[in-house]
Amino acid sequence: MTRRASVREALRAATIETHQRLHRHPGLSAAARGAIGLDDYRQLLMRLYGFHLAFEDAHASAMQKLGFIASSRAELIALDLAALGIMRFDVRRLPRCAALREPSSEACALGALYVVEGSALGGALIATALAPVVGEARRFFLGGPSGGEVWPSLLARVETLAPGEQQARAIDAAVETFRIFEEWMFDWRAAPSCLDRWAVISGSEN
Repeated sequence: MTRRASVREALRAATIETHQRLHRHPGLSAAARGAIGLDDYRQLLMRLYGFHLAFEDAHASAMQKLGFIASSRAELIALDLAALGIMRFDVRRLPRCAALREPSSEACALGALYVVEGSALGGALIATALAPVVGEARRFFLGGPSGGEVWPSLLARVETLAPGEQQARAIDAAVETFRIFEEWMFDWRAAPSCLDRWAVISGSEN
């Protein structure tokens, strides 16, 4: 008898192409190798901040209903940016990813969370590679106090989704979240128009 694929396996299969493309993203791959300059690292973090802040705002209610408690990745990025010379006032002015919306169902929330929580799993390895380059400004990749705690509970909840519509909604939400993230990160080097370059203590690190 052929074993039915788990929901996790279905989610992974549906998103693997985008996932692999993101592994080749210039900024993310450079960070993973510890081969990124400080100015590029600031730009990468600023772009990540705009995504994660918008995602957390859109999914705050769903997270509460699901009983998941996770450290704010946007706050961790803000702390990293502060360590790199970008003031909190300027961080608050960074553009946010407007394409993210509140999930319309629990299944949609689980699919989106699968993407974001899963993306943090390799953070410790990236943080190790970044240590000689950015020092302490790698809280985002190290994760907060609750780092990794949501993932097992999330996977368990995902497997309770009923075959058919519920699982399809979760998969669609995962694919859409990956698509939005990939598009958002495309212009990661574009200096935010709301952020004065003089406010960044960059010098000539690159």
